[in-house]
Amino acid sequence: MRNITTGSNSLLNRFFNRRLLALLSLVAVLAVACGSATDQPAAETRTEPSAAPTAAPAPTATFAPQMIPQATAVPPTAAPATSSEAGQAQPAPTAAPQPTAVPPTAVVSARDTATVVTEAEPASIGAWSDGCSAEIHSMGCQDFVTDFLTWLDDRTSEIVPLSGVESWSQVGLDRWEFKLRDGVKFHNGAPWNAAAAKYGIEYNGKPDNPSASVTWTGPDMLAEVIDDLTVHAVCPQACPIYPRTALFADFQDPAWFEAADETERALMTIGFGPYKIVDYEPGVHTKFEAFEDYLPNENWFAQAPSIQFITHTYRAEAPVRSAMVQTGEADWAADIGFEEADKVPKSVSGKTAEVYTLVFDTVFHEELAKQKVRLALSHAVDCQTLLDSLFNGRIPCHSAISMRGTIGINDANSMAREYNPELARQLLEEAGYDSANEININTRPGSNIRGLELMEATINYWRDIGVNANLNSHGDLGAARNIQISGCGRFTDEPGYREAMDCSDREPPGPAYVTSHAYEVATSNEILDMQRFNNSRLSCFSRSSRVCIPEFEAQKLAANAIPEGPERVAAMEEIAQIAYDQAYFLPYFEVVYVYGLSADMEWEPYYAPRLRGNTMRFSQ
Repeated sequence: MRNITTGSNSLLNRFFNRRLLALLSLVAVLAVACGSATDQPAAETRTEPSAAPTAAPAPTATFAPQMIPQATAVPPTAAPATSSEAGQAQPAPTAAPQPTAVPPTAVVSARDTATVVTEAEPASIGAWSDGCSAEIHSMGCQDFVTDFLTWLDDRTSEIVPLSGVESWSQVGLDRWEFKLRDGVKFHNGAPWNAAAAKYGIEYNGKPDNPSASVTWTGPDMLAEVIDDLTVHAVCPQACPIYPRTALFADFQDPAWFEAADETERALMTIGFGPYKIVDYEPGVHTKFEAFEDYLPNENWFAQAPSIQFITHTYRAEAPVRSAMVQTGEADWAADIGFEEADKVPKSVSGKTAEVYTLVFDTVFHEELAKQKVRLALSHAVDCQTLLDSLFNGRIPCHSAISMRGTIGINDANSMAREYNPELARQLLEEAGYDSANEININTRPGSNIRGLELMEATINYWRDIGVNANLNSHGDLGAARNIQISGCGRFTDEPGYREAMDCSDREPPGPAYVTSHAYEVATSNEILDMQRFNNSRLSCFSRSSRVCIPEFEAQKLAANAIPEGPERVAAMEEIAQIAYDQAYFLPYFEVVYVYGLSADMEWEPYYAPRLRGNTMRFSQ
C-alpha cells in the first residue's frame, strides 16, 4: 500500500494526530446503514448572489473568481444547506429555505418551437442508463425530463425544491425528512409519492447503477417511507450537507422502470420534469413536448414551460453550431467558443462549474502509480503559454480539480505548477521511469473547445522530456466513456472489497478492462464542496476513480461528516492539498462556455453546464 507523503512528513499522519480518530469514532457511532467568454454582453445581467438565509455558520472560504474578460454569468457563493453541530445527537428540524417566487405574471413565449444544438449526441436518453451524464448534451435524459430532489438557485445561492418537493428538514445526523407535493405525476400518469421517492433515492445510491447522483450523495443511500407524501433519506454516515448533494438525485416511475428491459430504459425517461420525450432518432435529434401536467413550484427553475416544442440536435464543430444560429436553423447553441461569439445574433457566456483535467491512472498503470512520474508530467507542460496561444490570454491556468469558490480550494492547492522540463527529467530519473511503458492520453474530438489541440500539445511536451506518449482520440462518445467509468467502484459489491479496498491488487475492471492511462474530462462540481471528489475521483468506491488508498478513504469520510464552518473548510483544504501534492490530476483551466442565441431568445446561462427548457422563452 502506497503512503501519501510530502517530503519526509505524512499529511495523513498529521491529520490523524490532530482530529481524525475522534471524528471517525463519532461517525462510527452515528452510522446507520453525488470553454469561453464573449465579446458581447449577456442579454440579462445577474445580481451578485446572497448567502442562503438558512445556512449553518458561514464558511471562511468565499467565492472570488478569477475574472474572465466579458464572462457574464457568475457562479454562486458556496452556501451549504443547514446542518447539525458536531456533537448534537438529534438536531432540531430545519426547514428548507423559502423558494424564490416566480414573477406574478406568467412567462409567455412569442414562439412555441425551439431548436437547441450541442457538440455531442447523448449516448442514451434514459435517465438511469449508461451514457446519461452530467454533461450538457444529456439535457434530454436529465434537465428537460426529470426534476431532482433539490436544485441550486444560482440567482440567490439557495438550495430550492423543484416540482416534486415541498420542504425538507434534518431530523438526525444521518437522516433528512422530505415533504413531497401532492398532485405531481410522472409522464405516464403514475403518481409521485414517497414510495417512488424511496425507489429513486436508493437506486441513485448504488455505485453499480448508471446514475449521475451517486458520486454526489455518496454510495449506499437508503430511504424510509413515513407516509404517502413523507420520505426519509438515510445516509450510511453523517451527512450534514445532504440537500446540497442531492442536485442529481432524479426519479422515474418505478413500475415502468421495473417492467422495461435495458433497451427500453435507454430509449425513454419517464420522469416528471417540465418536458416529455416524444421522438428520438439516434444520430438525428430528440424531440420534446411541454408536459401538460407539470406542477410548477415557486422558483424560477420550476416554472411552467412556455415553449411548447423543443428539438435537440447535435453538431461536433463549433463553427457549424454557430452557423445554425446565424441562419435560423437553431435558436440556442452550446459552447461555440471565442471565435464565433461575434458572428451569432446574440451570445452569452459563463462559468460551467467544470475544470478541464487529465485524470491519471494511479491504480492500474505501472508508471502513473509513481508520484514523481505524475509530478514530472505536470512540470513538463507550459500551461499558461499553451492557454495563451489557444485562447488569446483570456483564460488563466488553474491547477485544482475543482473551481475557485469550492470549499477546500485555496490559492496554495490551485496554484499553477512551474514549467520546468529539467526538473521533470530529474523526477523521471528518480522515479525509475521505464520508457517501455507508454503513457497515453485518451480523449475524443469535440469534448472541449480546443481540447484536441491541448492534448496534442501535452503529448509533445511529454515527449520532449523523454516520455513514450501517444494520443488515443476516440471518435465515439461511448468508447471514451467506457474508459472513464472502468474504475475502482466497479469492485464495490465483490466479496471482501469494501473491507480491503484492494483495487490496486486487481485487474482493471470493465467495461474497458484496461488501464485508462490519462483520460481527459471537464469534471464538474455543482455542490461547490470537496465532498464531491471525496466521493468520486478520490474514492475507492467510484467508477470514475483512479485513486484508492484506505487511510485516505478514512480521512475523507471524516471530513464529509463535519458540519459547515471553519473546521470543515480546513479539513477539505487539507484533502485538496494532498491531491495537489500527489499530482493525482493534471488540471488546466476552469471551463467557460459561450452560448449562441437567436435574436429573440431570452435565456441566461446557469453556473453549471445545465439547460432547463422551462427557463427559455422568445421575446416579442
